[in-house]
Amino acid sequence: MNSKVLITIKGIQHEFEDIFDTGIQTIQQGIYKQVSGKHIVTYEELSEEDNGGSPSTVKNMLKIDSDSVSLTKHGQISTDMLFKEGYYHLGVYETPFGTLQAGFITSKLSISEELDSIDIQIDYGLELNYSHVSDCTIFINIHSL
Repeated sequence: MNSKVLITIKGIQHEFEDIFDTGIQTIQQGIYKQVSGKHIVTYEELSEEDNGGSPSTVKNMLKIDSDSVSLTKHGQISTDMLFKEGYYHLGVYETPFGTLQAGFITSKLSISEELDSIDIQIDYGLELNYSHVSDCTIFINIHSL
């Protein structure tokens, strides 16, 4: 895989499929490298406006191992998420409006690697402040530019 990649992330909250059947999708350019057998992808995305009225940048890092995917966000929105089939991860989700306890229980994790691309599907339950909010699916595609 080249060091310059395009990352497409599509998220679906299944409770809202009838209303938002396309989900939410973001496409970003990023940097790919392989370190100690793990795929590492870094990219930036614009977040809501900060107090000065300017969009702020959120720095993201995806770490992909053979049986897990982690996503770390730093900026106006900050969190650490770990997805591993059958695993419950509890962390914090920091926003400009406050901090929430966020829990993720991964029911399915599928990682498919090709020469110039990686496809990931993650099915998980989302909890906020220890209450179930939604069952979700994330589709991630990373491919060389």
